[in-house]
Amino acid sequence: MERGSILIVGAGGIGCKWASQAHLRCAKFADLLLIDADKDSFSGINSAHCLQLSLGGHDKGTATLSRVAKHRLKEGINEFKPLLKSSELVIILAGLGGGTGSGVAPEIAAMAQDTGSVVVSIAGLPFAEQPLRSAIAKHTLPSLENFSDVCIKLSMERLAWQAKDRNSDWESGSEWIGELIEGLVTTLAKVGKINLDLMDLKTIVNKSGDTTLVVGTGSTEDPDYVVKMAKKSPLYDIEVQGARGCLIQVEGGPDMTLAHLEQVSEGFLSILDPDCQVILGARTSDNMLGKLRLIAVLSGI
Repeated sequence: MERGSILIVGAGGIGCKWASQAHLRCAKFADLLLIDADKDSFSGINSAHCLQLSLGGHDKGTATLSRVAKHRLKEGINEFKPLLKSSELVIILAGLGGGTGSGVAPEIAAMAQDTGSVVVSIAGLPFAEQPLRSAIAKHTLPSLENFSDVCIKLSMERLAWQAKDRNSDWESGSEWIGELIEGLVTTLAKVGKINLDLMDLKTIVNKSGDTTLVVGTGSTEDPDYVVKMAKKSPLYDIEVQGARGCLIQVEGGPDMTLAHLEQVSEGFLSILDPDCQVILGARTSDNMLGKLRLIAVLSGI
């Protein structure tokens, strides 16, 4: 796939942060669109298309209501529609429960789906002790799911817990989100030993039930650790064992062997439904020397 055919979209403050950091990992394969009311979300980002929903640079945070953000999006999105039309895959990252992410994410998903793009959304859901934000998120989520081919629900509580375990910043995604997006983008953008493309992705996501995306990273010295990390990685309270569809990609360096590929893929697939439809891919790159990464899209859960 050519650069420009994959678009990463950040909606709202935390969505922009996640999208920007994920894009740094795969900038040569994807474009970046950031949408927020707060211009600080665009600070220091040189390679992004930016849409500020506020009326001016001085009214920081004015799009606090989702309907206001939705209205302002429609006013300003026209110049960015060519980005959506040229994209085959649109990945939307947003924290639901606030104004901008909740108002913008479903609208962008609908626009992208209208152009024929495959839409993958990652929706951050509020902490349990935030009842108002949780109510807004609950109201918004069905619409986002409706306009997404894959909607990955992400619990902020689980993310914060994982971040503590990894000694990293949960607001920046604890590196998990960057790894997920990098894995998905490079899986589809690069030609590997066994190539995967959007038709494979569509085949897998066209299963009734929940869908999630998992990643596991480690070294060639311990492939079982990669599988262990992948099993632990879902950032939502969901059991992946019953998945009926799985697109799996194993990445490694020039030192990755067929034995590595089999140990990682078979170790992970062993936990899934025996009748699970599986599409397997593999690729190598020099910067993965000594490393292994498993990225999997699971559906029909």
